[in-house]
Amino acid sequence: MSRTSTLIVLGILIIIVPYSGLPVAFRGLLEIAFGALVLSIGLWLRSKEAKRATLSSPEPMAEPSVPAAHAEEVPPPPHGVSPI
Repeated sequence: MSRTSTLIVLGILIIIVPYSGLPVAFRGLLEIAFGALVLSIGLWLRSKEAKRATLSSPEPMAEPSVPAAHAEEVPPPPHGVSPI
């Protein structure tokens, strides 16, 4: 069973547990266990997706160089915070 299928099944179980007729203490344990499993699988999928995105992202483009004739026309960036 894939991780996404497992998440769907755990979600259904979390919805069903309160109506299962089990003792309150056991229901609480099941809800915590199912919730922890959902959280761990979700975090695993998110880290896997983030790793895949960093591996497939192209390298950042280099800034275009400004010819020396136009370098004087570009004002320098501000160095302080505006008093407004």
